[in-house]
Amino acid sequence: MSSVFLRSAGVACAILILAGCAARKPAAITEGKPAEAAKPVACEPAKAGDPMIGTWLSNSRPKDVAGDMQSLIVLSADGTMSYESLLKIGRKTRPALRETGCWSVADGIYTMRTTQSAGEPVDANDPIYLNRYRVEKVDKTKFALRELKTGGMQLTARRMPTGYRLAY
Repeated sequence: MSSVFLRSAGVACAILILAGCAARKPAAITEGKPAEAAKPVACEPAKAGDPMIGTWLSNSRPKDVAGDMQSLIVLSADGTMSYESLLKIGRKTRPALRETGCWSVADGIYTMRTTQSAGEPVDANDPIYLNRYRVEKVDKTKFALRELKTGGMQLTARRMPTGYRLAY
């Protein structure tokens, strides 16, 4: 009797489950407006002969990091920039950032606005993608910048030949 009861209970459960599935309304497919694509940021060309235009290599040891950071910054005359960095810890080298965007210098302040990070568009309203530095020195061979925040890090870089790449 118990096997007949178990079979009957199993069949009843299966019927209830199937009835529940059949009674569900199918999800309504609604066509909403597609999200508007973010408008690309238009970079403003640099002033003719701006000494910041070029390829710059920086080597630093950031606070609270147990390694050395190499950064390559390419500032183009059309106002576009690319930034990539490597972090070297011991014998290991790890790519840290690859960003592109716009740059400008006004009133002695260098501004770098990232529009893409690792090839993906970024949120233009996120303050992490806007960096400002006071230009302390710039000439044909090197520049020195300081972050515009309390205790801001100094960034020094030397000019490299056009087309220079970081060694991975």
